[in-house]
Amino acid sequence: MRFRIAALLGIITLCISPLSIDRQEAYGQSTQVDSARAALVQAFVSVQEADLEGASPAQISQLADNLNLALSYEENATRLGSNFYANQSLKLSNSASLEAQSVANAARAQTVFDQGSAYSLSVVAGFGSALLVLEFHRLNDIARKIRVRRIRLE
Repeated sequence: MRFRIAALLGIITLCISPLSIDRQEAYGQSTQVDSARAALVQAFVSVQEADLEGASPAQISQLADNLNLALSYEENATRLGSNFYANQSLKLSNSASLEAQSVANAARAQTVFDQGSAYSLSVVAGFGSALLVLEFHRLNDIARKIRVRRIRLE
C-alpha cells in the first residue's frame, strides 16, 4: 500500500518535471533522456504490478530504492542535459523492471501453489469427513472388539 503512494508521487514527478524546465532545453533534450524517462515509467509500472501480485515488502522496498536512484539520475540528466546520467537511469530502470517482473512471477507462482494446496486440503478434509460419517457406526464395533481383546489378555 505504501509503495502505491510512492509510485504515484514518482509518476506525478515524472510528468511534472518536463514542465519545470525551460522550453529551449526541452526541445534540445536527447533521445537518451526520453528513453530513460520511458524506462523509468515502465519500471514503476512493473514494481507496482509486483506489489499487486503479493511480493514481499522487503523486495518492494529494494525495488523502490532502485527506482528512486534511477529517478534522481533522470532528473540530473534532464537538468544538466547529460547523457551519462540518462544512461545510468536507463540501466537502473531496466534492471529494476526485470527484477520486478521476476519478483511478480515468483509471487504469482507462490499464490497458485498456495491456492492449490488449500484446494487439495479441502478436498481431502471433505472426503475424510464424508468417510467418517458413513463409517461411524463401525467405530463402535471396533472399540468393542478392542475391549474384548484386552479383557481376554488380562
